[in-house]
Amino acid sequence: MTVDLQSTNGCENAPLVFIGGGNMAAALIRGCENKNFITKDKIVISVQSEKSANKWRDQGFQNVFTDTLEMLLKFPTAIYVICVKPQVFEEVVSSWPTNARPKFIISVMAGVPLNMLSAKLPFVSGNTTIIRLMPSVASSIGESASSMCYERIEKIENQECHVAYARRFAECVGTVEVIPERCFNAAMSIGGSSPAWTFMYIESLADGAVAQGLGRAEAKRIAAQAVLGAAQMLLDGNSGFEIESQHFGLLKDKVCSPGGTTIEGVRTLEKNGFRSAVIEAVVAASQKADAMAKALSK
Repeated sequence: MTVDLQSTNGCENAPLVFIGGGNMAAALIRGCENKNFITKDKIVISVQSEKSANKWRDQGFQNVFTDTLEMLLKFPTAIYVICVKPQVFEEVVSSWPTNARPKFIISVMAGVPLNMLSAKLPFVSGNTTIIRLMPSVASSIGESASSMCYERIEKIENQECHVAYARRFAECVGTVEVIPERCFNAAMSIGGSSPAWTFMYIESLADGAVAQGLGRAEAKRIAAQAVLGAAQMLLDGNSGFEIESQHFGLLKDKVCSPGGTTIEGVRTLEKNGFRSAVIEAVVAASQKADAMAKALSK
């Protein structure tokens, strides 16, 4: 499927500059290619080493740089996608040119709020749209549950077009929810961090089955498919479940026969604090992102 760019006011003709060429950038670029969102000649990438640069060049990307300053000087009015670790953000931007005038900026960094991005980026003025985007590891297969936020500023020309472009960009690797920034870390926790916790849950399901005599390979396949199927039932309207208005517990109750094996498992999970552990994991991850932002602001 080709992504419709009719509402992005010419942004589709601008180079897409990735500052950082790691795993997340690779997933986003792959998604853009798969959806025919942008061509390779419009993609620009900065990396840390010549070895990494050559890996990209071997895939047909020619606009690859090991010097970020050189890249930004060559592409001063492109769309910038910041894909570096938040811990090195200030170091990375310290030498950027002040005369750069990007169309807008997409930040793919945890724990770096919009006001900090605006303050730390040397070329940003009140006329530059900054958008925060947080995809997940599932971006690599086009199944990310991404979150996006931005500050609406009336005086910014074409801001709605910038946001439309960023949304379509995010949809190249899955779904995206546009939310207020005050909720961003909570959304990032369930969208970005939960795959790791879900892997733990699936691993635990498989371990339990192995403990009861099932082979490891079979246990892993069954556990993974069971979780995938459960998620699809929540999202697929053909299951009869309305995710906007109905409680998840409705489907759980349908599976739990009176006096049966499933309700016995539910009882055991409740006894061992399953729900509480998951809730606390989300809260802890969200609070960690808050703490990261405070540490970076010092």
